[in-house]
Amino acid sequence: MNGLQRRWRNFEIRLQKSDRVQNALKALYSRYVSFCYRTIRWERLGMESDEADVARGVPRLLCFWHEQLVMMPYMRDWSDHGAGAIVSRHADAQIMAEHMRGMGIEIVEVGTSDVNIGPVRDSVRHLRAGKTLAITVDGPMGPARKPKAGALVIASLARLPVSPCACAVTRFIRLRTWDRLIVPLPWGRGVISVGQGFVPKPRMSESEMVEAETRLTELIDAQEALCIAHLHKDQKQARA
Repeated sequence: MNGLQRRWRNFEIRLQKSDRVQNALKALYSRYVSFCYRTIRWERLGMESDEADVARGVPRLLCFWHEQLVMMPYMRDWSDHGAGAIVSRHADAQIMAEHMRGMGIEIVEVGTSDVNIGPVRDSVRHLRAGKTLAITVDGPMGPARKPKAGALVIASLARLPVSPCACAVTRFIRLRTWDRLIVPLPWGRGVISVGQGFVPKPRMSESEMVEAETRLTELIDAQEALCIAHLHKDQKQARA
């Protein structure tokens, strides 16, 4: 790291520690995301099974890629069903967390290290209380699209399925972050989808864990492909 990079990093750290800056960023983020949600024409796929579980008070562990975090809280209106999300304690993540709190979503905070026994316990307790929980399976620090064991461990302890989810929008930009975060733009179209998952085995061996991670990756990627294909199909029909 050269001198200029070091000074820029120190400047970033000061911004992250400034309550005034962080509060301003949280307010700006919340207003922008809410505005995008209201102006995007949304379609939801595969929600029938999810809504049936909500009606029966059966929670789900919703799993998706970190890059799609911005719009995934809008999968449904959570006011009739308790919901939570696992979010990093990092300052950037807390900007999103504050917005989700405003939507009535409980936040389970995790550190950026691999040792998060407390949050795992809190997550299992949350699910056993009948509340749905969302997790970015490649977070909080990546690598992108490489699931970590956390979601599978939580689901196996709670004896609930991991449910693959995804979203896609027609108008967006990608940030140059580790996850290539998707930031939606207003006045486009969007699709949010949830699919059927599986209940991970308890006390999996290393090879079984790798197999489960591969299966979860394929399921999430399939939901993303479904969203994108649906958008392309509608675009072709609109041009016809």
